[in-house]
Amino acid sequence: MDKLIHDDKGNATISNDGVTIMKLLDVVHPVAKILVDIAKSQDSEVGDGTTRVVLFAGEFLKEAKPFIEDGVHSKSYM
Repeated sequence: MDKLIHDDKGNATISNDGVTIMKLLDVVHPVAKILVDIAKSQDSEVGDGTTRVVLFAGEFLKEAKPFIEDGVHSKSYM
């Protein structure tokens, strides 16, 4: 589905390409910047699937959030 993006300078972009949309965003949050970098890497290496890798990464972060909030270290072993 195409998206219409309108910036503060009056420029309009219509795209359904995830990486194009991500490049237009003014991202401040560090994790969001990582997601943009993931999309750019996917685009440069494969040329497709940028939206999919961002959705996967977002889902991983969502599943990891409770562990992070509980103070479980990423290198912890059971």
